[in-house]
Amino acid sequence: MPIVHFLPANVEVEIPAGACIHEAAIRAGLLDLELPCGGQGTCGQCLVEVREAEGPGRMVVACQTPVAGDIAVRIPDLRERELRIAGDSRALVSEHLLPASGELAPLCRLVRLTVPPASVEEHYSDWSRLVRALAIGEGLPVSAPLAVLRGLADVLRARDGKVTAILQETSGGIEVVEVQPDHTAGQLLGAAIDVGTTTVAVQLVDCETGRVLATRTSYNSQIRRGADVIIRIDYARTPERLNELRALVLGTINALIAQMARDAGCDTRLIRAAFVAGNTTMIHLLLGLPPRYIRESPYVPTVSAPPPLAAAACGIEIHPEGVVAFAPGVGSYVGGDITAGLLATELAVNRSDIFMFLDIGTNGEIVIGNAEWMVGCACSAGPAFEGAGIQCGMRAAQGAIEHVEIDALGHVQYRAIGGAKPAGICGSGLVCLLGEMLQRGIIDQAGRLEDSFAGRFVVEQAARTESGEDLVLTQADIENLVRTKAAIYAACARILENVGIEANAIARVYIAGGFGRYLQISEAVLIGMLPDLPRERFRYIGNSALTGAYIALLSREHRRKLAEIAARMTYIDLSSDPRYMDSYVQAMFLPHTDLNRFPSVARALALTRRS
Repeated sequence: MPIVHFLPANVEVEIPAGACIHEAAIRAGLLDLELPCGGQGTCGQCLVEVREAEGPGRMVVACQTPVAGDIAVRIPDLRERELRIAGDSRALVSEHLLPASGELAPLCRLVRLTVPPASVEEHYSDWSRLVRALAIGEGLPVSAPLAVLRGLADVLRARDGKVTAILQETSGGIEVVEVQPDHTAGQLLGAAIDVGTTTVAVQLVDCETGRVLATRTSYNSQIRRGADVIIRIDYARTPERLNELRALVLGTINALIAQMARDAGCDTRLIRAAFVAGNTTMIHLLLGLPPRYIRESPYVPTVSAPPPLAAAACGIEIHPEGVVAFAPGVGSYVGGDITAGLLATELAVNRSDIFMFLDIGTNGEIVIGNAEWMVGCACSAGPAFEGAGIQCGMRAAQGAIEHVEIDALGHVQYRAIGGAKPAGICGSGLVCLLGEMLQRGIIDQAGRLEDSFAGRFVVEQAARTESGEDLVLTQADIENLVRTKAAIYAACARILENVGIEANAIARVYIAGGFGRYLQISEAVLIGMLPDLPRERFRYIGNSALTGAYIALLSREHRRKLAEIAARMTYIDLSSDPRYMDSYVQAMFLPHTDLNRFPSVARALALTRRS
């Protein structure tokens, strides 16, 4: 039987071939590996690093990875798992959706070749011979700046035609940006960048191998000027404030790039390409484009699909002549973060089944369809699940309560990130808490607290909290959360009604984004935030926008696929849909005014009441 060696515990265990890694961990008595979804592969929180006899380590989902031979498995600590899931989410995506290592065509690449010399019979120009030797194919035009042409004759003759060319993709084709004598062994790097409203995530990538050298995440410094895109759009109405917001997000991005370069021991000038995914407002603020018209009728952005730009012009501190490309958006509130995220799902490749994609943050973006057709919309969920507007709310950081259980006697048990004293409740904890309170009759289906609680439910007493004050959920907090979940469900309901299908027709629901990181699907269904579907149909895919940016950085085929996705998707503007408000009002109950939409919740509530 295969032997699994667990690190850092230094424990070995035998397990039958074909059994999954999490089963080996259970057999070894290791409790550090958490399975919030019960091993169904839907939450992605059991990431471990696997090392086999040969090759580098790779991150895998323990409950879905069978053991075929002897392996070493390292279980990251809680903080490291948090960072992995928040940033590098490729391990949560099916491998066939990622670009194959032997078929990479990155935005910028090194080509080592030998250009044959000219002769009396073959008297083609130096440039023509170089282009022929490059064999770009696919009918793409090849160009070069004047500086390359000026030095080309000497470079081709310096080492008998042995050269290394640096090629860069542009909107018009391929540009030869540099030609060096000899087959130099230089390294060429790229950056995948996700510019989120709340967080920014960046990966440093070897463009020749596709290997991720470093991943860094940080809060978007623009938070200081507004929690959501609407506030920031209003803030940026003067040139001075627009420049201020641009400087804040560039400061975040460039600090992360510098940190990654230090991690990898390289110069930032080796980074010759970057691919950026972000919502429409974030891209406008990054480029210094006035965003005000995004929220003024007829809600038209300056640009949905920015052309490739020079890094120096963008303000991104990589090689100043490096190329920066952007994921195309679809509408004012369905941006490039969503189209990029779809590359991490079956929606982009499967033509037979129907899928739903949900990215829940301060905005909720929803896409339904498959590779044949797609319909997208967005709703203003508000920042409640980011902790804003909730008395004891906070982001998912050290000390945040992420999971809650209430027993039949009303005793509260919880899990806080990092195992520290609770400092507040993050989004996943709030969803959990609301569901538990509903099941235990602490609140009714209208979200009203039972009279004996006097408008506040105490989750933890002051003596055991970080602040020394009671950690509570108030009646006003509950009403805020109900409004937020209602906005999300109403958007799901309207998009399904618009395409004329029932929820049961959905083969898979992909949950993306930071909030979804610890979301308990059962509790989200219980409060009526997500459609009532079998739980195994839900799949968490982490930071899909960053994964999509990574894929597009390395693959011309996937960059074309992004353009196809944006062109194919039909955008529904819910703000001009009069029936959206009707759906929203109907969803202002827990789980909904129509319990027939939530049969599993109706059964669970009936069972609780009988007991």
